Amino acid sequence: MSGPNRDTDRDTERGTDPAVVVGKDKEQPEWRDPDPGWQPDPGQADEWQGLAAEIGRERRPRREQVYPYLLIRAVVGDRGVRPTWPPVPCWESPDILLIDAAYTGPFDPSQLVTSPTVGRSYRVFVRIWNLGLFPAYGVHVKAWAVNPGFFGAFNQNDPYYQQHLIGGRWVELSDRTRPDCTAVVELDRTWKIDPSEVGHHCMLAEVSCPLDPSGGLLLANSDRHVAQRNLEILTGSASPMMLVNTLGGLVPDGFTLELMHAGPEMLGALLALTGGRLEGREEIQLATLDELRVGVPTKTGRHLLTAFTSDKRSVVVPTDALVKFGSERLLERPGGLRRFLDEIGPQGWDRIGARASDRPLDEALAEGLAGLVDVSTDASARELAERLGGRDGALHPLRFVLTDPAGGLVGGYTVIVG
Repeated sequence: MSGPNRDTDRDTERGTDPAVVVGKDKEQPEWRDPDPGWQPDPGQADEWQGLAAEIGRERRPRREQVYPYLLIRAVVGDRGVRPTWPPVPCWESPDILLIDAAYTGPFDPSQLVTSPTVGRSYRVFVRIWNLGLFPAYGVHVKAWAVNPGFFGAFNQNDPYYQQHLIGGRWVELSDRTRPDCTAVVELDRTWKIDPSEVGHHCMLAEVSCPLDPSGGLLLANSDRHVAQRNLEILTGSASPMMLVNTLGGLVPDGFTLELMHAGPEMLGALLALTGGRLEGREEIQLATLDELRVGVPTKTGRHLLTAFTSDKRSVVVPTDALVKFGSERLLERPGGLRRFLDEIGPQGWDRIGARASDRPLDEALAEGLAGLVDVSTDASARELAERLGGRDGALHPLRFVLTDPAGGLVGGYTVIVG
């Protein structure tokens, strides 16, 4: 008797191979010989690098997703995009607020002061925001007072625009998902206006922290950490022409001052700065643009006049006169109107009804504004408002905008009359 056949037994135990083999590699195609004439594409590497960079940008988080994102608003609804001008003004911040120091209670919008006066002291509040998804620690808030005018990039070191520090405060802000991502911060000192100082002021405020520092220069049009309040409300018997005189005297040779009416678009900022209340008025209302007797409509208001000096002569040009020559389209282009006036020269100025004189621009500007609406140069705020047009008691926000010879913004100042 023969012994067991081990190979046959193993085959019986293993069984036969399955008809379909799972995981079996497909047969590879036969590799062809490379093309002997092939040359690399020199642009292929750039294409792939560009694709990789694009994918990397798509996946890179926004700054506010991983760091604090501090802000003092330039306008109501501001999200920190800079520059704002043109056409949105950067000098009407609704977040720099004043309360007379005689009131010692907690922050109360009904106590807000819109036009500080010399000889009094004021508590200064700054509303700050953190729009990032990371809390802001070591936040430093500061504010300064500056002489009235057109403080900006051009005149940071001008002695006239010296920044006088009022005070500061250290705080913390939560991330934007929490209610305390914003705060109204009171500075550690009051602002006392010396009786010897001028009667009008500009104000600047800055917010900064280690993870989101400010740029260092107090330029509201280029840095969301900085806000500016160049705004005065003059009503009733107050004289606006003294301030107009001051602004006209601050226009350097070669620069251009334009006067615009903001209309109702400024209502949000005005309500924020006044707390919705203005002495002697039941409600705050702004004149609508179609109610005005003068000016040319633009995308952001009505353009009233242009003023500058040329060859030691003061030139004031009512914008109404330019419509006859089809020049209103130039109002939407920064510096366009001034370039047009330079091209037509003094003979052209006479033809369009410009007021050119040897008087200094501070006097010429006040006379030009008075002549525009047919009032005297010592007219009250109420008289000027009535001559501009609109409903009884309506306020008129007048924006004075100073630009350099290239049409770039130097600064602005808003005077509200009514």
